[in-house]
Amino acid sequence: MATKTKVIEVTENYLKALTLQEQAEQVLAETKETMLAVFQAEGISETEVNDLVVKVSPSSRRTFDIEKLREKLTPALFRKVTKPTVDTRAWDSAQDKGEISKRIISTCVEVNNFFRVTVKPAKGAEKPASKKVSEVA
Repeated sequence: MATKTKVIEVTENYLKALTLQEQAEQVLAETKETMLAVFQAEGISETEVNDLVVKVSPSSRRTFDIEKLREKLTPALFRKVTKPTVDTRAWDSAQDKGEISKRIISTCVEVNNFFRVTVKPAKGAEKPASKKVSEVA
């Protein structure tokens, strides 16, 4: 069994790590905004740095109002397009087929636009030592 001193030590380390994580997330957010601004000012969407290609592309994320959807859609269609959350592929399919009206879409769906940043090895470069090719939204 761990001593009280060990428990305090590992707990303090954990709390320090949480603080470092928060600081790193803040730095990441700030540098991402700066990078996006520079990319926009330069009129570019990607660059290669240290054998990694960094690409910025406009994207969006939708938020669905489940209760409004439940009221507006037939029960069968509601089951078809939802799971614990909305099945966006089934939603898009039903929308493309005209099964969901524009009025329902405007009432029940919120679209949040953002820039997706992907980092991957440049063509011909070796993959980085870390297993991660990241995506930050």
